[in-house]
Amino acid sequence: MKDEKPESSGETKRHLVRAAGLLGVMTLTSRALGMVRDVVSAKQYGTSWQWDAFVYAFMLPNFFRRIIGEGALSSAFIPVYSEESSRGGREQAFRFANVTACVLAVGLAGFILIAEIVFHWLLAAWSLNPRVRLTVELLRFMFPYLWFMSLYALTMGILNCHKNFFSPALAPIILDVIWIGGIFIVPAMSPVIRTQLQWLCLIILFSGFVQVAVQIPEVLRLGMRFRWIWDTGDKALRKTFHLLLPSIFNFAIVQMNLLLDTTLAFLVGPGANSALWYGNRLMQFPLGMFAITMGTALLPTISSQAAQKDLAAVKKSISFAMRSVFFIILPSTVGLIALALPITRMLFERGEFDAASTVRTAAVVVCYSIGLFAYSGQKIMANGFYAFQETRTPVKIGAVALATNAVLNLILMWPMKEAGLALATSIAGILQLALLFLFFRKRMPDFPFGEIFYSFGKILVASLAMGGVCLAAFGAMERLCPGQTTAALLVQVGAAMAVSAAAYVLFCYFFRVQELREAAAWIIARRRQKPA
Repeated sequence: MKDEKPESSGETKRHLVRAAGLLGVMTLTSRALGMVRDVVSAKQYGTSWQWDAFVYAFMLPNFFRRIIGEGALSSAFIPVYSEESSRGGREQAFRFANVTACVLAVGLAGFILIAEIVFHWLLAAWSLNPRVRLTVELLRFMFPYLWFMSLYALTMGILNCHKNFFSPALAPIILDVIWIGGIFIVPAMSPVIRTQLQWLCLIILFSGFVQVAVQIPEVLRLGMRFRWIWDTGDKALRKTFHLLLPSIFNFAIVQMNLLLDTTLAFLVGPGANSALWYGNRLMQFPLGMFAITMGTALLPTISSQAAQKDLAAVKKSISFAMRSVFFIILPSTVGLIALALPITRMLFERGEFDAASTVRTAAVVVCYSIGLFAYSGQKIMANGFYAFQETRTPVKIGAVALATNAVLNLILMWPMKEAGLALATSIAGILQLALLFLFFRKRMPDFPFGEIFYSFGKILVASLAMGGVCLAAFGAMERLCPGQTTAALLVQVGAAMAVSAAAYVLFCYFFRVQELREAAAWIIARRRQKPA
């Protein structure tokens, strides 16, 4: 910002760790609540065709939210907002934010109105099978959620640029709490599942309003006042849209991989979408816990560094973020693959979620987890391009990944069903990360890729060794505490995870993983800073 001093390399690392740590705590809370949400949802609706319809109806507006809202919009808005703030101070940045909010609100209202007309026409003019009809009916209730979430993304971008990550991180917690409450409330409203899911859609729509509302006081505390400013000729707005259009294509490509999976899952048969949903949710736990939080904290930091032409700081920030993410994600990946079946059984197998649902979901978890490190790295590497306001290259790379995913889907979905769709997504994600690395190196030849790859190799070896310990520990616990009740599984899985975590630390020490030393040094420094 204009009146702020540039951060040193050490200060940048500490800021990234603090920001990612705060987001990590909030995300841990959200993921824990999200897991409770999924557990109660699975018990109530299992992998039924009605839940397939609900999952698709929830995912479609979220598909547009991610590409228009917190995905593309944040990536285009944050660098320009940082630039405006550096150039003209907060007042100039606030004016730009108001212009963007006005155009966004009007444009999205028109888009949602058109979508509602299309849904009404489909229901009136077409003879649809029950699953598709229910999906369209639920979309009519759910689609306005996009409007609230896109405005949430805008206010989130403003707050993140001013190093405020707390209020935006409350949004998923709010969604989870209201959703969980809704699951318990809707059966009392009607015994008919169709009507229950319609009420659940309206409850989630209300959560969108609340998620936006909680950020408004924090934005006002910054000194910003919301005003109607309709200025489509604003230079900063035009620059944002210049960045936004290719960024939309990039995020559309990423999200279209998931949309393609869920759409093709309708062809696989009943329960496929539900298995993909629950498997993806399990895989998203470590991804959201650290990779996405680090990426969210990283973009405002490297955007500010890029605006100040501090390329050395940009390189150090991205390298540190990548290595830190791999340090957490790779052992999480190995652990998820090793314990996919017992974790799925422990969390979900009750009520309408039966043993067959467990096997299908666990297979999806394994196949999604293979690409977990790639999904994590994509967020950070793409932000490296966006910080320099370069969006075309990620779009082209994303198009190649989308085409790869589509071809692999058609090849793998028939022999492997929904697990084949998940595996195709993982392979395409790994290809996308590799291409992002390759082209970023061409843009910045002296970027420390060797440091990242060397660290990745060491962490991978330590993680694989940990995986062997994990399987052995789980086998031992099955013999010591036999049974498949929730309590027995909790002991078996919990003990295996605890032993694996300790083994991972020891293997990292043995293989001299640099990130372990950095983490230990940070913890020691934090303890010394505390008053006696």
